[in-house]
Amino acid sequence: MRPPMKAAVIIAVLLVLPTGLGAWIYAHRPQGPPVQHVKVWLVLSPEEGLVLHDEMARQLASAFETWYKEHHGTPAVVEVEFKSFEEFRTSLAFGGLDFDVLMAGTLELVEGHEDLFTPYNSTVKEELLELVPNGTYCGCPIMELNTTTPRWYAWCFHAPCLLYDPGAFDPPSTWGELANKCLRLENALLVPDPVGDPYVKDLPLSIYAYEAWALGNESLGWARAWNITLFIWATSGNMTREPWVRAVGLPWGNYSAILCSDMIAYHIVVEAGHGWLAIRYLNGTLLRPSPILLKPRPGRVEVSRAFVDFVLSKEGQSIIAGYLMPIRPDVDAREPVLNPFSEDFPVVREVNQTFLDMASDMVEDYHECWLVKPYEDLREAWWWVRKANMTKTTNPNATKYLRWALGNFTRISAYLNRTYVDRLYNETGRWVNKTDVVEEWEREARRAYNRALKNAKTFIEQAGGSGTSCGPQAPSRPTLIGLPSREDLRMASHIERALRPSLPDTRGSLPLRTQSTKCSSSILRGSSHLSLILRTSPPEENSISWLR
Repeated sequence: MRPPMKAAVIIAVLLVLPTGLGAWIYAHRPQGPPVQHVKVWLVLSPEEGLVLHDEMARQLASAFETWYKEHHGTPAVVEVEFKSFEEFRTSLAFGGLDFDVLMAGTLELVEGHEDLFTPYNSTVKEELLELVPNGTYCGCPIMELNTTTPRWYAWCFHAPCLLYDPGAFDPPSTWGELANKCLRLENALLVPDPVGDPYVKDLPLSIYAYEAWALGNESLGWARAWNITLFIWATSGNMTREPWVRAVGLPWGNYSAILCSDMIAYHIVVEAGHGWLAIRYLNGTLLRPSPILLKPRPGRVEVSRAFVDFVLSKEGQSIIAGYLMPIRPDVDAREPVLNPFSEDFPVVREVNQTFLDMASDMVEDYHECWLVKPYEDLREAWWWVRKANMTKTTNPNATKYLRWALGNFTRISAYLNRTYVDRLYNETGRWVNKTDVVEEWEREARRAYNRALKNAKTFIEQAGGSGTSCGPQAPSRPTLIGLPSREDLRMASHIERALRPSLPDTRGSLPLRTQSTKCSSSILRGSSHLSLILRTSPPEENSISWLR
C-alpha cells in the first residue's frame, strides 16, 4: 500500500475510534429514572369547540411537573386534553375513556358510572376532612361520602351567578332585588334554560333555598320563590340554552347582565380578558362540586394518584383559586374569584338536605313546565298583563278582569305547594312515574297564561270602551319592549322612572287594590306600576301581592 493510502486509512481509523467510543460510553451510561406520563381530560365545556380555563390547566400541569420532580425525583409530563360534555358522554357510551385522570365540570356527568373509576384514599383525604368536617360544606360534598374509599373528590366549587356590566347595571344582592330590577329595566337581563345548560339546572332550587331556608319558612318560601322566578324569566331579554356563547356578547353591550354559571363567568373575566365586567352571587347560592376521578392505565397508577393529591393539596388549590372557587378553606381565592368560605359569601348555610335529595328533580321539572316550554306564551301574557296594569279606568266592572289576569299570570306560585311536593313524591314512586303529572303541569301552565292574556285584553277593552281610560291604549298585536339604552340603565333614577311609564316604578310596597265601590280616577292610585314586595304579615283583603 502506498504511503499516502496508509496515511489516509490511519487518519480515518483515528477519526472513527472517538465516535465509536462515544457511542459505547453513551450506551453504557448510568440510566436515570424514566419520565412518568399522565393524561388528563378536562371536561368543562358544554359545547364542542369551546375551551374553558385552558390557562388554568396549563399552569396546573406545569406546577405539578415541578412538584413531582421535587417530591419523587422523577420527571413527569402532563398531557391535557379538553373535551366537551357531549364528547365525554360519547366516550362513556362506546368505551373510549383514554385518560388517567378526569377533571369534570359537573358531578352529574359521572353519576351512574362511578364503577368505571378507581377508588382512592388520597394522601390529603384526612386533611380535607379536618378542614371540612363530615366532608360537606353547606350541603355540598367535597368527596364521595357513601363509601370508605371515595371514587371522586371535588377539585372546585361552582354555582350560578350574575355576570354584569358595572357601568350599566347596579347589581342586586338578593333574588327578590333582581326581580324588582328586571321589572324596572326590562330586557336588560338574559336568563338560561336550566334544562339545556348543565351548570345551572339547580338555579330554580337556589332561589327557593333562600326564600324557604334562609328566611325560615318553607311553605311561604315556595310561593314567593316561584313569583320571583316568574318575573325574572318573564322580563328577561331572552332565554338561552347557550349562555356560554351569549355571555361573549355582554362585553359588546348587547345587554347588561346574564345569569350563568361562574364556570363561564370567571372564564370571561379572567381568561378572556374582560376584567372590567363584574360577578355577583345572590343570596341563596347553592354550591355544587366539580369532581376529579382516577382511571389510570398500567404503569401510570402512581403518577396519576400523585396528580390527584397535588390538585387537592394547598399548593394545587392555590392555583385553582385564581380561576375558580377552591374547595379548601385554608386557601385564599384571588380576585376576582370570591371565597366560598368567607362569612360574606351568600351561601345558604342551613339547608334541608332531605328536600335537596328528594325534590331537586321535581323543582327542575316544574320550572321547565311553567317557564321553559311555554316561554313564548309567558312573554306574551306578561306584555298584556303589564299593559293592563298601567291602564287606569273609572269602570268598576273592569277591575275584576285585571284581578283575574294577575291571578292567572302568577298561578305558578299557587298551583303547587310544599305539602303537595311531599305527596307527589310518594305517589309517583319517588318521582319516577311522573309522566302524567308533568303533562298536567304543562297543560295548566299554558291555560293559566292564556287566561291571563284574555283577561288583560278584556280589562283594556272595557277601560277604553268606557270612555274614561287615562292610560295607554294597547296595540293590536304585542310588541315586546326593546332593550333600554346604556344611558337609560346608567342614569335613570327612581324619580325619573316614576315619571316614565315605560319603566315601572318599584318604590314602596303598595299592593294593587280593587275598590269596586269607588268609581274615581284613583281606583288604582299608587299601584299603577308593578311592585314586588315582601310581606311580613298576611295581605290585606281584596289586594294582590306579587310575592306572597
